[in-house]
Amino acid sequence: MTIFQGTHGSICLYYKGILISNFPLTEEKTIERYIYQGDEIIRSSKGIPIKIQIKTYLQLCNMVYARKKANKGIRRSDHLMFMNALMALMRLKIIENDDDNGYLECVRKRPRCLSRSA
Repeated sequence: MTIFQGTHGSICLYYKGILISNFPLTEEKTIERYIYQGDEIIRSSKGIPIKIQIKTYLQLCNMVYARKKANKGIRRSDHLMFMNALMALMRLKIIENDDDNGYLECVRKRPRCLSRSA
């Protein structure tokens, strides 16, 4: 899997102990923006019973997890929907952000500049 690094690092998404996907962190794409997308999907699903929403989010996460375990390709749109579903499940407190599930913020370390004067 390719790790996408932004200017500020990356956010790695885990489900059932496996790294499923990651997204770059930049000036515009902050960790708060990714977390907010989970809130937004819940708000946009207004009128749908919460139990159906939770079941749908879990099915999506399990489908992407099964594809990852079987070493099959996952489309970019599926990665985005997985991120939205995982953030929504964490917002609804169905999944905790722990060692097996959730996200990990990987801050980019800048290498020291080497001086050429010797």
